[in-house]
Amino acid sequence: MKKAGMTLFAAGLAMLPAMAMANNDFSTVTRVHYVMDCMAANPDMNVYEGTHKCSCVIDQIAEVFTEKEFEDISVGYMYKNLPADRGATFRDDKSIKSGLDLFEETNAKAYEECRIR
Repeated sequence: MKKAGMTLFAAGLAMLPAMAMANNDFSTVTRVHYVMDCMAANPDMNVYEGTHKCSCVIDQIAEVFTEKEFEDISVGYMYKNLPADRGATFRDDKSIKSGLDLFEETNAKAYEECRIR
């Protein structure tokens, strides 16, 4: 009985990294790109502070969006400010707009919680 219990315990420990990845499925490249962009947009922070705070933000975004959703919304967020008809698709489409609104809300909340000014 004791050996079976230890085997189950070891199997449970082996599953922990997989369970953590299920909730946090952004690739390393996506995270690094976001952190680099965040640090460039917030040049007042030193490298150490920027790395930690911007990593905090992308971790919170990853809790709300999948990587695919994040990539799609990032493109919409970037292109919504294009002038005239080129940006109209991203500004006027209700499904895109609702995703952008959620992204902006999530991003603002993450910036506040991660203490980025």
